[in-house]
Amino acid sequence: MKTSLKITLIVTASILITVIVTWLAGAFNEKISPSKIDLQAEITINNQYTITSLTEDNIETATGTIQARDETSISSRILANIQSINFRAGDSISQGDLLVELDNREFRARVEQANQTIASAAANLEETQAEYERINTLYGRQVVSRSEFDRVQATLKSRQAEYERAQQLAEEAQTALSFSTIYSPIDGNVIERYAEPGDTATPGMPLLKIYNPALMRLDAQVRESLAADLKIGDKLEIHIDAVDKTYPAIIDEIVPSADPGSRSMTVRALLPMNELLYPGMFGRLLITTGTVEKIYIPADTISRMGQLEFVQVINDNNQLSRRYIRTGSMDSDNRVEVLSGLQPGEKIIAP
Repeated sequence: MKTSLKITLIVTASILITVIVTWLAGAFNEKISPSKIDLQAEITINNQYTITSLTEDNIETATGTIQARDETSISSRILANIQSINFRAGDSISQGDLLVELDNREFRARVEQANQTIASAAANLEETQAEYERINTLYGRQVVSRSEFDRVQATLKSRQAEYERAQQLAEEAQTALSFSTIYSPIDGNVIERYAEPGDTATPGMPLLKIYNPALMRLDAQVRESLAADLKIGDKLEIHIDAVDKTYPAIIDEIVPSADPGSRSMTVRALLPMNELLYPGMFGRLLITTGTVEKIYIPADTISRMGQLEFVQVINDNNQLSRRYIRTGSMDSDNRVEVLSGLQPGEKIIAP
């Protein structure tokens, strides 16, 4: 009894599976008799597009970063407290503007001490000079001894050296005092402000960073075989992705050393002044290396199936056939570059 029941279940399951497979195969659907689609009727004079090639400049790109040609970091040369910093990041400055003031009381005192030392040394020198002239006169009359004359002469030279040393110390003190006020060396803009009033400035400590926006350049890494053909003064173009604009540029410098890792050389190209450009922006140096033949077709002649692209090509028998192609970028006229799959002279169906 149990055996017959198992056999019945197996047979029933087999029949059910067969029915499902048959249904999935479309056995129960209405069939459409096979026929040919008459593509010939779709081909007219007005919807044909003949493939042609265009001669364009072959342009290679080298990526780089915009830098300011004139960029400087303002730092202190003395140890002193900061009294004021007169500009912040983004401010415009002119050459000679007072940027930073440091506490200069100690340095004014040194200048005053040096001036007093000069006055004392000058008085001693004047006194010794008068004594020397008197002893020299007496020595000429052989009234005083040679040793007395030599003593006064040595004292005069010592007082002259003391006076000169005092002058040098005064000059040094005055120079140190001048370091307490820092002026802008260039016209430009402030990029960074690193300190605030009350901070202690130490020698070499950066206080401000400034640059001249009128002199911007792109530092690009160019492969060494291509950089070898470039020279200073060559006119190129630079495309800035952030503003989607292309600017003329002139090669200003080619670093005479290649990076052994990337096999590239640094090429610096000057850009015209533009308020849209800032240091650190990404750019592409466009280098023309000759000409190349390119094929473009209207974008709406291309059909897509997943990631595959194809067009309808009119063959020699005036019939349509599907041709898979590989495309590149699209231009401003809504045309797509065809990298492979079509040849000049062939015809495709146009919209």
